[in-house]
Amino acid sequence: MISSYKPANYNSLSPYLIVNDARRLAALLKGIFKATEQRKIEREDGSILHLELLIDDSILMIADATADYPPQSIMLHLYLPNVDEVYQMAIAAGCEGIDPPKVQDGDVDKRGMFTDFAGNFWSISTQQQ
Repeated sequence: MISSYKPANYNSLSPYLIVNDARRLAALLKGIFKATEQRKIEREDGSILHLELLIDDSILMIADATADYPPQSIMLHLYLPNVDEVYQMAIAAGCEGIDPPKVQDGDVDKRGMFTDFAGNFWSISTQQQ
């Protein structure tokens, strides 16, 4: 009997990325953010129908694009303990830097931004208070 409307420890809202080469994106996110795979469902052709990655306390869902569901890019924001370290890891992994981490006037966060190979924008921050 199911006792909850959602899996244990899942947030109610999870971003869902549709990309070309979901396996490659999952490997990239595992390397940069230490994401861990939670669930994976493959299509008969071996492509990813549904993949869930746990990044800190949040689930990110990913699927390979199809003719009915073309690839789409999105902007995501992630708080993490060391924005500088993660930004450098992303650049070393082939992501394109947009803004290196810095504190803007009036902001309590140190923020940086990069894009992954699929065109997704990643805004990353560490609170500086």
